[in-house]
Amino acid sequence: MPTAVEPTPPQSPKLLGLPHWLFFSLLSMLLWGVWGLISKLAVELTSPYQNQVVSTAGLLLSLTLFVRSKNLGAGGNRRRGAFWAFATGLCGGVGNVALFLSFNHGGKASIVVPLSGVYPLVSVVLALVFLREKLSRVQIVGIGLAVAALILLNQG
Repeated sequence: MPTAVEPTPPQSPKLLGLPHWLFFSLLSMLLWGVWGLISKLAVELTSPYQNQVVSTAGLLLSLTLFVRSKNLGAGGNRRRGAFWAFATGLCGGVGNVALFLSFNHGGKASIVVPLSGVYPLVSVVLALVFLREKLSRVQIVGIGLAVAALILLNQG
């Protein structure tokens, strides 16, 4: 008697052999790493505020590409989503200025960028409190290692 064969789930397309989420995560890591170095160089030549204005103008180039997306209007509650997107931009912009001010007040890129780069720790705490998300033991250990890395990075 023949046995039933389980259908294989459809394979999502890959970018450079990687799942889309991993490709884009690595791309953001690379670009943000370059961004941190460039930010330090820019602040040495301009004010933090001018840097933010010109940096925002640089975003307009990518905005012209994204506004053409067929998925621009997608979503369940666009008004509420737009509010949170605006809040995201506001936090990001003020955060950028704070980073640029840190460079302007003598911060070294090798310390400031990794220190500011662990901002996901704030997101984790907020997600635990407001979204009631749970962490596994491994994730808790990872957070502990990130905090230990911050302490070690800022010694001496």
